[in-house]
Amino acid sequence: MFDVRPSAVIGLLTDATISSKQTTSTSSAFARVDFAVTVQSGPSGNTTLPSPNFPVTYDSRFIQISTNLFQGLQATCTASAGGCFISFNEGTVSAHSFDWILAPLSSGVYDVRTTWTSSLADFGIAKSMTCVGPVNLTIQQNKVFKPSAEATSDLSF
Repeated sequence: MFDVRPSAVIGLLTDATISSKQTTSTSSAFARVDFAVTVQSGPSGNTTLPSPNFPVTYDSRFIQISTNLFQGLQATCTASAGGCFISFNEGTVSAHSFDWILAPLSSGVYDVRTTWTSSLADFGIAKSMTCVGPVNLTIQQNKVFKPSAEATSDLSF
């Protein structure tokens, strides 16, 4: 069994702005970086798949800012339903390293790769960016031992 661990330094920039010139009173920004491990090639007849066999989110951030302040300034805050407000929401998810397990293994040469993808989404006056690097890929070979029936029958407590 191989334990594959990509670890990375990741930067996310999310910037959301509200302007009185906007037609909506909300702006939001989203940025995400996902990593995946794949086995590009292996020995003949090899069926090795990484587990998990899908991308894992290493960093994800969503921010949103909303206001009715510009409406409130036109009339008065007391005349606006709910008073004047500025609302800021932010959510961040992080995993800067994660373990994939490659099994079953047979003798031979394996081409193991890790890739990352970036997802961005902006609404209103907003900007999102990601940066990744440096990345360190560690692959450690582990042996899983299973006790035999004879070994376990001699145990006493």
